[in-house]
Amino acid sequence: MPSFSATTGGADPEARADRSVGPVVAQVARFDTPLPLACGRTLDHYELAYETYGTLNAERSNAVLVCHALNASHHVAGFYADDPDNVGWWDNMVGPGKPLDTDRFFVVGMNNLGSCFGSTGPITINAETGKPWGSAFPVLTVEDWVDAQAQLADRLGIARWAAVMGGSLGGMQALDWAIRYPQRIANALVIAAAPNLSAENIAFNEVARQAILSDPDFHDGNFQAFDAKPRRGLRVARMIGHITYLSDEQMEAKFGRKLREGLNFSFAPEFQIESYLRYQGEKFAEYYDANAYLRITKALDYFDPATRTGGDLAQAVASASCRFLVVSFTTDWRFPASRSREIVKALVRTRRHVSYAEVAAPHGHDAFLLDNAQYHAVVRAWFARMTADIGDIGVRAVSPEPSRSGMRTSRDTALTPMSARVSAIDRADYAAIAGWVEPNARVLDLGCGDGTLLRFLGKQRNATGYGIEIDDAGVLASVANGTDVIQSDLERGLAGFDDGAFDVVILSQTLQAMRRVEDIVAEMLRVGREAIVTFPNFGHWSHRLQIARGRMPVSKSLPYQWYDTPNIHLCTVADFDAFLAARHYRVLDRVVLAGGRPVAFMPNLAGELAIYRFRKQ
Repeated sequence: MPSFSATTGGADPEARADRSVGPVVAQVARFDTPLPLACGRTLDHYELAYETYGTLNAERSNAVLVCHALNASHHVAGFYADDPDNVGWWDNMVGPGKPLDTDRFFVVGMNNLGSCFGSTGPITINAETGKPWGSAFPVLTVEDWVDAQAQLADRLGIARWAAVMGGSLGGMQALDWAIRYPQRIANALVIAAAPNLSAENIAFNEVARQAILSDPDFHDGNFQAFDAKPRRGLRVARMIGHITYLSDEQMEAKFGRKLREGLNFSFAPEFQIESYLRYQGEKFAEYYDANAYLRITKALDYFDPATRTGGDLAQAVASASCRFLVVSFTTDWRFPASRSREIVKALVRTRRHVSYAEVAAPHGHDAFLLDNAQYHAVVRAWFARMTADIGDIGVRAVSPEPSRSGMRTSRDTALTPMSARVSAIDRADYAAIAGWVEPNARVLDLGCGDGTLLRFLGKQRNATGYGIEIDDAGVLASVANGTDVIQSDLERGLAGFDDGAFDVVILSQTLQAMRRVEDIVAEMLRVGREAIVTFPNFGHWSHRLQIARGRMPVSKSLPYQWYDTPNIHLCTVADFDAFLAARHYRVLDRVVLAGGRPVAFMPNLAGELAIYRFRKQ
């Protein structure tokens, strides 16, 4: 097999200083092996345009495929020497020292079939006719693209991708790789995507297609023969699409109701947002092919892996064996966070390894292309963890920001805490919990913090499962630790989990910060066979003494002043005993600690930390 390295055009000191991969050169691979398509047709010959960045290691284990979205291409990072302003569409993500570090990984960007940037598509010559394919080019699917990508992987000698990643339509391709080529992918990064399009999204695509199809210059897709181009249709299609990529918040902040030159009482663009959309449409109409746009939006509409399993997404993803990172953005209304959570729910149901980050960003769907500290930190931590799996290829270790202890306030102001976790070595309660967890148990850890408890249970009891965390720092630290973590607000409940899905559900030092204690305990015993709850004992003698002096308690177990505490339900051992008894829960074990040791005499007065294990009667 040949050796592959970055397709750069030479060392550029300024580019390196800017942490870019520098100038790059596109390549084209020709295939003469027929490619069967989902539509029933076959491409006997085809070409794929691609670029690579970084160096493929000797074991060929550090290759990452980056899949592009609707109107992007293989030009992922760097720039062209003869066109330095043409910078890769994900240059902020891919490069030396960037989240996908090309000092560690060999990155491949490929232009999908049917596009108009070098791979075989409607604008290329059909060898059988000697004319551009035009409207005769087949309608493709995401599955067709992935099959072609697999052919390119074979050509490059890559038997297994360290990761396949992409945003939007690219994320759908990553998901398809995981489902249909499970032995050829170790990690899937599914970003700002969905398991299928909603009716609203299909509607947007159809309106955009109708704008093109009804343009008089379209000529049934054979506009090249008439030396024409359906620019008006393409402009409108792009304007429609672009609206869906931005959030209302972003458009309001950027444009609002600002006028260009005052009111002219005409249909010329008077508001700045009108001018912006027209500019985007006109620019798009000059470089994009109408037939390609029609086919790529149709591929987007068709994608739905659950159709192969009678509509059951969990059954569809059951074939996957890789680790998943799923990322969504709070203001993305085209592919909202709820659609990403559908993917996560299906993966959890089939016990796949998955982590999920819901990133606060004002930019809407386009957020996956932009700089966001938390988003990039999570992706960086994911790839840094992968490095340990494939072997370091000679660069520095990456240390993500550690999780800060203490309760945090969620983005929607509801108190949803990150557990005040410290090293398991310093926590006697971890040892008690581990003693109650059976070997090989399935565990759900609510408010998991940095994932330390799950890692401890994994080592001590070979337990597996997931952590739930709302705090950004905790999610980041859990990802870095290799803990499967799902970013979620506990106050929403545990709707993403099936009844009886876990052997034990743990709520460690988080109970006192929950608004609806009854609801969360009931949910714990719905999704788990047993529950383990720990909390600081408000009845400890030192707390009583401070109250007797007229002050609110502050201690190691309650380390907050009255004006900044997230604790809203401070209970005692006696209180929790009564709480469980009133609801007829059966206490299986109880231990109360002081100074890390069990307290046998007057635990309600002498105990600092209470640990309960209980279940339904």
